Amino acid sequence: MAPSGIEAAPAAARRRPRPAGFTLLEVLVALAVLSITLLALYQAYSTTLYIQASTRGLWKAMVYANNELAHWERMPQVDVSVAQGDFPLDGPMAGYSWRREISDEEPLPGVRVRKVALQLSWHLGASTQKFQAEIFVVPHS
Repeated sequence: MAPSGIEAAPAAARRRPRPAGFTLLEVLVALAVLSITLLALYQAYSTTLYIQASTRGLWKAMVYANNELAHWERMPQVDVSVAQGDFPLDGPMAGYSWRREISDEEPLPGVRVRKVALQLSWHLGASTQKFQAEIFVVPHS
């Protein structure tokens, strides 16, 4: 018991008040969590940029191949041939190269068709991307 006339101070009042702010350990933990989160966001962002560039190149190749093969499908006569080249640097397909191969095939005995195969290639970073499409047309005698 406390001496007469002096009341005992409550337990909360006897503790030293905690200074405002964060401890060094709390700051280090917060920085570690922030660093891990930012690293994950950076990796996701760079992956998204790569996929977007890759998809744009593939989409461009698909549209061009579709238009080109539709052109060959409408031609009255398609001769067997092989050709390749690069697109002009000032054109919409700059940076792409192409290879077209027209050949005769016989998928079933007695059935003869002419295959028009178009391959487009382009560089994306250090790698070379390729897209190939083909169409079958009736050979003219």
